[in-house]
Amino acid sequence: MGVLSIFEVSKKQHYIFKSNRLKENIGASEIIRVATEDTSAEFCSKNNGKIINMGGGQTIFYFNNFSDSKLFAEELSFELIRSYPSLEFFITAVEYNPDTDSIVKKIRELHKKLEKKKAERMHYACIIDFGITQECDSTRLPAVIMKNDDEDGELYYSSEVKSKIDMCSKMSGRSVYALDFTDLGISKYEKSYIAITHIDGNRMGKNLKRLREKYEKSYTQENIREINEKYIKELQEFSIQVKKAFEKAFQKILDTLRFNMEYLREVGMSIKEDVLPIRKVILSGDDVCYITDARIALDCAYIFLKELEKYSVMGEKITACAGIAMVREKYPFFKTYELSEELCRNAKSSISEDANESRLDWHIVQGEYNNNLNEIRNTAYRTYDCKNLLLRPLVISEDSEAINSYANFRKDMQILNSGKIPRSKIKGMLSEMKKGEEHLDTYIEINNLHTLLGSHRIGAKTGFIGDKCVLFDAVETMDYYIPLCFEEE
Repeated sequence: MGVLSIFEVSKKQHYIFKSNRLKENIGASEIIRVATEDTSAEFCSKNNGKIINMGGGQTIFYFNNFSDSKLFAEELSFELIRSYPSLEFFITAVEYNPDTDSIVKKIRELHKKLEKKKAERMHYACIIDFGITQECDSTRLPAVIMKNDDEDGELYYSSEVKSKIDMCSKMSGRSVYALDFTDLGISKYEKSYIAITHIDGNRMGKNLKRLREKYEKSYTQENIREINEKYIKELQEFSIQVKKAFEKAFQKILDTLRFNMEYLREVGMSIKEDVLPIRKVILSGDDVCYITDARIALDCAYIFLKELEKYSVMGEKITACAGIAMVREKYPFFKTYELSEELCRNAKSSISEDANESRLDWHIVQGEYNNNLNEIRNTAYRTYDCKNLLLRPLVISEDSEAINSYANFRKDMQILNSGKIPRSKIKGMLSEMKKGEEHLDTYIEINNLHTLLGSHRIGAKTGFIGDKCVLFDAVETMDYYIPLCFEEE
């Protein structure tokens, strides 16, 4: 009797973003990649297993017998606990006979067993230290080593942080990405905001459900092994196609940044030679996260989503949504990442059920954030006459004629930054927008600002179309935006 086994790293975001030190985030992300891809595959091969599928933060393996599966779990667990303290992961298994069992049902059973195991995790208490040890500066766990940092002086590291720093050090010699905030291009005397961008694929769950249903209907008593093999092959192909599409979309960002390096220096970004002003944090299947200077975050996300739509899977265009959280450099990373996830979810929820399109949403944290995006949007971003200041989430597709298309937003930005109208008059619009349509209309008339409403904003003479303000997104964001030059332009 064979065995299906599943391995998953849990609480990945907390493990990566619990610290505000970029090198620890980088190391943590690489540890998760190594654990889920390299180390697990190594122990699978060692114990005569094979990988069924890798994607979505999980890896499924097949072993010929229970003893191989058990030895795999024991050896992998020991290696991960020894090498990467505090990394939380789960492994579970179910019996599976390729000749008599539907692998579609067995994988569903495997996921249910995994979720049950995660829900029933044992809570335990232990003595962490005896009150005489030095605390780690990041985790507050007992420190095991002290190192000198150029910026922060003496730093004390727990075994968890040490493993992250060591992993980052291994990568530093072969990295073209930023390894510190200073590498992101942040200008000392400008608005020093960074952005965490979270991107997640659309309709992936629906596509996988379609794939399952397709094969569930094909089973007979005579063809079980054949259908199982076909399902595994198509499932693997699905994961490979999605992975390649997202990797190529991220590569498009890198290529565009290389193309813009000199230009970005000219407009004030402090970019080092041969270091791209971006830090990849997560690039796993359809789950993506990276950090940039806030001023290039919007166009980077647009480039990614636009490139992604060139690819398809199961005969359907691949789309995704992006959430971009713009914050001060010292703002807590984990809260920033949570905000980017919430913004991504908000972008997804704005898409109608029958549409397959990419969207992006963003938020600039200029003070304290209360962890409730809907509440903020329904108060701070509403006019006194109950209209919506925001057009975002914005639609990425170039052929979109929607008023909230990203193409229209870029045109707005081009007009605002043309230098033909004093910035003080443009900024003065913000308070008038908040008062409502009549006040903004009067302000535009008095200051002769109709040129701000380009031909793409026909019907918005008052600055509003319907119950939405067409310029607020651009005016609020203009200090946090540098347009990238696209190679095709």
